[in-house]
Amino acid sequence: MKMNSFRHTNPCQKADRGMSRRRFFRQSGAAALSTMLLTSCDNLLDKIIPSKKDKRDKTLAFFGDSLTIGTGGSRPMGAWVGDVFSERPVYSDGINGQVALSIAIRQGGVPLTLSVAGGKFNGAKPVAVTKINNEFLSTPLNGNVYTRTGALAGVQCTIKRQFVPDLGDRYTVEPLAQSDTEASAETPVDVAVPDDSVFELDDAVKMRTATQVLWYGRNDIGQGKPHEGILAAIKSSIDYIAEPRRYLVLGILPAITESKGTPGYASLTAFNDELALLYRDTYVPMTPPTESEMNDIGFAATATDLEDIQKGIFPSRMRPANKSDEIHLNDSGYRIIANRVAQKIRDLKY
Repeated sequence: MKMNSFRHTNPCQKADRGMSRRRFFRQSGAAALSTMLLTSCDNLLDKIIPSKKDKRDKTLAFFGDSLTIGTGGSRPMGAWVGDVFSERPVYSDGINGQVALSIAIRQGGVPLTLSVAGGKFNGAKPVAVTKINNEFLSTPLNGNVYTRTGALAGVQCTIKRQFVPDLGDRYTVEPLAQSDTEASAETPVDVAVPDDSVFELDDAVKMRTATQVLWYGRNDIGQGKPHEGILAAIKSSIDYIAEPRRYLVLGILPAITESKGTPGYASLTAFNDELALLYRDTYVPMTPPTESEMNDIGFAATATDLEDIQKGIFPSRMRPANKSDEIHLNDSGYRIIANRVAQKIRDLKY
C-alpha cells in the first residue's frame, strides 16, 4: 500500500520564524540607529578635535617674491587662501624683487653655504660672512633688514642681511642666546666654521611636511634670465619636500604690457605651457579670469575689462592703482588666484 507523504509542521516553528523576522528588523533598526549616532558623533568630534585618521601637517606654506607677499594689494597671497581654510596654519615667505634661485634657498631646496671671518664664531658676537653662495635675503628693491635662524656648524644662530650705503649688502651670523638651563648667552662660542659650511634654515626644515605653494620666476622673466634656472629651482624645491609631497606650482603672471601679439606674451606663454606639461594637476594657470571666477568675487566686468581679458591678461581694474606698476595685482586679482589655489588644494585632497 502506498502511503501519502506529508510534512509535519510544528506551530511553534512558525512562531519562531515570525519572532526571528521581528527580532531581525528590531536589531537591524537598532544597528542603523547606532551607526547614525556614531557617525554624527564622529563628525562632531572631527570639528572639535583634529581627526586622528589624517595626521598630515595641515600647514599651507607659500614661497615666492612680491606676488606672494601681495604687493599691490592689502594682504599676502596666503592670507586670501587661508580665509578658505580657516582651520589651517599659514606660513608666508616672500621677498620682493627676488629670482627663483634665492627663493629656492629660502625654501630649502637649494642648500645655503657660507664662510665667515676667521673661520670660526667670535664668542657670542656677530661674525661677518665673507663668502655666500647666494645673497638669499637680498633684493635690489629695498634696504630692509632681513633675518633667518638656523644651524651653522652645529650652532644655532641668526643670519642677518643689512644694506650699508656705498658698500652694499652685508651678512653676519650671530649665535642665538641660550636658555637659562644651559650656558648663558655671554659664554663664548669657540666653534670652527669650515669654508662653505651649510647653513640649515629652521623654517625650511619645519615646512618640509607642509603643503607648499611655489610661485617662482616672475623676476627671472623680467630680467631676461634663462628659463632653465627657474625650472631647476622649482624642481629642487619639490625634491626637498617630504614625501608624500604636496605642492602646487603657479605659472608666471603676465604683466599688463605682455598681451597677445607681444614678444613677452609669446615667450611667457611658452614657458607656462612647459610648466603645465611638467606639473599637470599641480599646476595653477595665470590665464585671465573667467566670467564665473569674477562672479564668485562679485567683480562686475566692464567693456574695457573684457577687452583686456581678450588680450590674454588680467584686466587693469584688477591691477594696483599705481599705473607704473605693470606686474602686480590688487585684491580682486589676488582673490582670483587664491580661489584657484584653494580649489586645487580641495581637488588634490591636500
